[in-house]
Amino acid sequence: DWKSEVPACVDFSSCGGVQVADVSNDSVVVFFCPRASEAEFVEDILYKTEENRGDELMLTVMVNPLLVDMGVTGFGMAGRRLRERLIDGLVPAYYLRTLAWGALTRVWPQLFTVWQEDVNAEGGYKMIKAMDRLPSNPEVEDIYDIENDDRK
Repeated sequence: DWKSEVPACVDFSSCGGVQVADVSNDSVVVFFCPRASEAEFVEDILYKTEENRGDELMLTVMVNPLLVDMGVTGFGMAGRRLRERLIDGLVPAYYLRTLAWGALTRVWPQLFTVWQEDVNAEGGYKMIKAMDRLPSNPEVEDIYDIENDDRK
């Protein structure tokens, strides 16, 4: 809990570019690995900081969030409302999900990409699909099945 002060051991900077705007009033809120059991707390912090900041820029960063867990939020209306209020508006900038046969990735602003292990490909993986949105679990499995249909 850092409140509003960043420890002296943390430094923020950019790589290249020239800063032309005054950023002295900008702020960032960082959540590390927030879980579904903490979703109400995360939402409360976001609303309070938004109210307090007014028109000033506030950036929110979530690292590895797992805010929807069917064991906690459930399958029903509560889970759906949480997704609508808190999650649907988020833009995944970086995304990595490992799969038994490959990976699903994104590095913003590029597309989401589905990769399959391939010993003959450079780097050991080949891209089998690129999409402009995060595919669901069944969609990812369908992409793999379609790509490998002729090998069955």
